[in-house]
Amino acid sequence: MPPHLFLLAAVGVSLVAGYRLAHWSMKRHRQQDAMRQAEENQNKAKEPKEAGTLEWDEASGAYKPEPKHH
Repeated sequence: MPPHLFLLAAVGVSLVAGYRLAHWSMKRHRQQDAMRQAEENQNKAKEPKEAGTLEWDEASGAYKPEPKHH
């Protein structure tokens, strides 16, 4: 077999291996980003929410958020 065919085969194998490595790496990064985003969303859900200014409502006997004035 001529030497240039060995070189061509080696280049082809290298390209395929490089493509597979890049694909695997991108897939891993996407999974890590998804896990990080899910963790951030979970942490945001645990944070207390701001109710704004509360005022006493005599009719219900409880504190309620002040109505927003636009």
